[in-house]
Amino acid sequence: MKSVYFLGAGSSKNFGYPLTNDIMPEIILALKDNSLFFHSSAKTQNAHSDHSQLLEYFYQLYPGLNNVDVVKEKNRIPNITEVLSMVDHCSFYNIPPHPNLSDQNLEQFRQLLNRAIGELMLNYEEKPYTNVERNLLNSFISPIRKSRTANDSLTFITTNYDLIIDNEIQNEFLIDKVDYGITYRNVFDSNIVTTPSNSAVKYYKLHGSLNWLQCSLCGYFYINPYGCIIHQAFKNETDNENTCICSDHLRLKTVLVSPSLVRDIRDSNLLQIWRSALESIRVADKLVFIGYSLPSEDLAIKSIIMRGINGRKSSQKLEIDIVQMGDAAKNNYFNLFGNGINYYGNGLEEYLQTNNIA
Repeated sequence: MKSVYFLGAGSSKNFGYPLTNDIMPEIILALKDNSLFFHSSAKTQNAHSDHSQLLEYFYQLYPGLNNVDVVKEKNRIPNITEVLSMVDHCSFYNIPPHPNLSDQNLEQFRQLLNRAIGELMLNYEEKPYTNVERNLLNSFISPIRKSRTANDSLTFITTNYDLIIDNEIQNEFLIDKVDYGITYRNVFDSNIVTTPSNSAVKYYKLHGSLNWLQCSLCGYFYINPYGCIIHQAFKNETDNENTCICSDHLRLKTVLVSPSLVRDIRDSNLLQIWRSALESIRVADKLVFIGYSLPSEDLAIKSIIMRGINGRKSSQKLEIDIVQMGDAAKNNYFNLFGNGINYYGNGLEEYLQTNNIA
């Protein structure tokens, strides 16, 4: 059995992580509290000024935000997708939306926003699971255990940055049997790690990860299967932890593809990961979408799903399960796949219980 689990933000919500709509309000609250840019070794003397600068950029782009009570009027905060799309659009076409938001300032705005998203997610990584979340997670990752004994093919494709699956792979002692879709550098000795011939899990993170960094010179990703490393990219000084073996001067950069309508994914590593994801969908016997709503900004992802489905032989059978909380995404899936799907609208727990997954 070749099973593919496609995970969106809704899947991580089950384990305490924010949905896309939650990101901007939490960033603004943290900026007002001066509590965002102080994570571990990424602490810098410029943190306070970075807080003020990013808030000022927000107010220049959206003047009305200055008068919004973020706690009581959360629905008035623009979605992070809208904010990023506006910044990316203005940068791409070189059209400043404000006299103080042009050229270098727009680039700084984008960098600070990228860091804010990364550090917000780092804060969530440090929060322990509740007992309910832990029990649900134990059931959720049971396919990892079963795939080892049944000799099944198991693939996780995710649009999330978090390390939920990474941590469970570590707990199951499968770190050396993971196919990330690319060759990469070992974070400890910088040696090249190739795809294992006997991989137990295929794990394709389409939008990057909190435990990935990239060298701009040689192009390789660094992957740390044991935990987060993106904070290394936020430090002012360069050292052995945030530079590549090929250069002592270039700081490694984050690999976080932000939720923007102006996304342009050209990095060769990510393109290879996306092709691997497409191929997994093409040959799958079972395809399970969990907490992914097929949002309008994800045209490229819809494309690989459609190409994977339409590249199958007509004789291949495919079971498709859709796991959502509510019916908001139901029509999106019926439009894409037709009526031959199993739709579960009461969330992950119902799906696991209905299918006796534990």
